[in-house]
Amino acid sequence: MIEVLVALAILGFVLSSALKIFSSNALVVATLEQKTMASFVAENILVQTFSFNDELNYATGTQSQGGFLYQWERNVLFEQDGKSAQINITISSNKIEDIYQLTSYKVLQ
Repeated sequence: MIEVLVALAILGFVLSSALKIFSSNALVVATLEQKTMASFVAENILVQTFSFNDELNYATGTQSQGGFLYQWERNVLFEQDGKSAQINITISSNKIEDIYQLTSYKVLQ
């Protein structure tokens, strides 16, 4: 009888540890999904910025991606020589601020 109780205690310990591992993995997957969708939004904004010269200014907005709504902010810093611009894009959501940041450069002609 004692052996059965010890075996059940060990089984309970193993199952509770496994449950903790699976639940923490679920949280990590949700966070990675948010970051991946935010990176898509940042890349979309960057493509728009590269495509049109009139997009080289400060702007904010919202965009939906993968069923989530993201807020984006674009800052453009012009270099002193006037030949290039640094483009900084920051993505946030209602739950997480600054989920993703993307920096790129554009050569002006």
